[in-house]
Amino acid sequence: MMEYENFETAFEHLKSIIDKFEAKENISLDELVKNYEEGMKAYTYCSNKLDDTQKKIKLIDETE
Repeated sequence: MMEYENFETAFEHLKSIIDKFEAKENISLDELVKNYEEGMKAYTYCSNKLDDTQKKIKLIDETE
């Protein structure tokens, strides 16, 4: 499993995977599955990070 340092790193990795899918290159089924799995991990990381950030902002707003 790939570990990400921050949101930006995960997002860039996700964008590079999307670019591979959009290039419509002939890739093997194994490579397709690998890219999909990595993309989902990056997406989940980004989604969780955004949720956490939104919760922090809401907490700050409520305390101010």
